Amino acid sequence: MGRSAVDVVDLQRQEPYGRESPRELSVWLWYPAKPAPGSRKGAYLPGAWRRAAFFWGVRSKRVRPHAISEAPVSDVGAPHPVLVFSPSGFPPLFYTALFEELASHGYVVAAVSHTYEMLPVSVFADGRVRWFRPASLGGAFAVSRGPQAEDVRKRAAVVEVKAADLCSVVARLEQLNTEPGRFTGKLDLGRLGAMGHSFGGNAAAELCVRDSRCRAVAILDGGLWTAVARSGLGLPVLELFGEHPEYVQPCGESVRRNVFTSEEYCRADQHYVLRGWQRVHEAARPGYSLLIRGAGHASFTDCGLLPLRRWSPAAQALGTIEGARMWRVLGDCLRAFFDRHVKGGPAPLLDDPTQVYPEVVSAAPEVLFPARA
Repeated sequence: MGRSAVDVVDLQRQEPYGRESPRELSVWLWYPAKPAPGSRKGAYLPGAWRRAAFFWGVRSKRVRPHAISEAPVSDVGAPHPVLVFSPSGFPPLFYTALFEELASHGYVVAAVSHTYEMLPVSVFADGRVRWFRPASLGGAFAVSRGPQAEDVRKRAAVVEVKAADLCSVVARLEQLNTEPGRFTGKLDLGRLGAMGHSFGGNAAAELCVRDSRCRAVAILDGGLWTAVARSGLGLPVLELFGEHPEYVQPCGESVRRNVFTSEEYCRADQHYVLRGWQRVHEAARPGYSLLIRGAGHASFTDCGLLPLRRWSPAAQALGTIEGARMWRVLGDCLRAFFDRHVKGGPAPLLDDPTQVYPEVVSAAPEVLFPARA
């Protein structure tokens, strides 16, 4: 498989978090490839992206990806279906193992680096660096001390920026598919899927509201803050969850653990988040909701597979599931979902994933998270 970096400039949009204009993004692409004999694999975190290794406590020099940098795109199966991905805070390269798995089964994965949101830096393909700015995450990494309704508004505003970024990425992919280069005629944007982690899952859902070519969306352990939480989507949706004690334990316990500042905030947050998950599940055609036992929020990244330093902030959010097992469960569930609803092929795993993976629980969100305010 191959890996390539591309910059995106959207002349129609202002930069929301910095003084410069217009909005610029970088995108990493993983894809089926036909590398030349003797081709060398690139670094896991190339160039200035290595600064993310220091921040997250990753010994990145000990990690080697499988993808070949800038390899020619494979003709076999072309044009290839496209999956657009939105991360949240974690750099897109921290999902390499998952994207390589999908690319090895015929998908082109386009993962955006949302400028000023990646921790600690966003890096353009031409080497320019933009440092993280807190406004890009709407205060999500701190315990809120404001009204819950105001936090919903701030988070929805962040998601709107991210969704617009995904639209910019799709527009750039259309250009890549027609202009001379390695991707000419190799991208099938009529078979488009979207996925995202955390806030990125909400952004992926919003992309599918705005682009009718989107056939299916996968939301990886993310709350829903925009209108999608109230209206849902009438297309196939996969909601994948880690464990969230704050949505099943009494609010008094969550306050004692400093998850929320008050029981009032806890009850409002539980009601809002759980109602959104349930509404999306009910409106989907069809909807799949799966909880992976032992998964933490960072388990949806590569972090469970990486050599982490003892003080790594990612290690605190990994949960108890073993990294290789999480990668296998996540990769197989996502591939089955997109194989059925983007490629239109068979995917028996979707019918009863618990038979293959006993750590997976399949049920409606209201059953997975019976709130006890």
